Amino acid sequence: MDQSESGLTGTTTGTASERTVEVLFEIELPDDCSCPLSDPDADIENVHNQIDDGVCHAEMTVSDETGTPRVLHSTNQVGDACLCLAFSEVGCVPRTRRVDGDSLFIETYVSDRSVISELVEQLQPAAERVRLRRLTSRQDNKTESDPATVDLACLTTKQREAAIIAVDEGYYQQPRQTTLDDLASTLGISKSALSQRLNAVESKLATAAFDP
Repeated sequence: MDQSESGLTGTTTGTASERTVEVLFEIELPDDCSCPLSDPDADIENVHNQIDDGVCHAEMTVSDETGTPRVLHSTNQVGDACLCLAFSEVGCVPRTRRVDGDSLFIETYVSDRSVISELVEQLQPAAERVRLRRLTSRQDNKTESDPATVDLACLTTKQREAAIIAVDEGYYQQPRQTTLDDLASTLGISKSALSQRLNAVESKLATAAFDP
């Protein structure tokens, strides 16, 4: 019986927290990666992972040349540079939605946007490149089937970095928790350069969110 089941019966005390932000990452793995997802021999449609005593167990739904779905189970020793471990370190559950060439498209839920920066930092040692492709925020006055979604693929790497840090440091809170000067110092760029990046971010995201 796993922890969630035992918690329901009252034999153990579990904790539950609401996850209000859905995140979709595109993660490119390095050539020397030992993860079984880095070199699949069939089209992978879905993956579920579980780490147990230093071993990563993965169940993959794959389709062969005839389109027939099969479920494959793989095991792999967890190393320091492991995607599953990176998600586990920040208390997130990864769901690999598909594999496209060298890229994995992994979805997860976080409690707030501040976790995203920490998760990206954990993922970087295990990945060749990490792209934040989409954020879906589920507001209190919205139903689960009515999310507000913005695709971040329109942003450059530097623009995404500036936006994540600005949100993380409270720049968009009311009242603001930081200033452009402080953010620019953190990023190591001028105040005017940061202002231009954030203006570009706001313009692109507003267009993506409201352009029909």
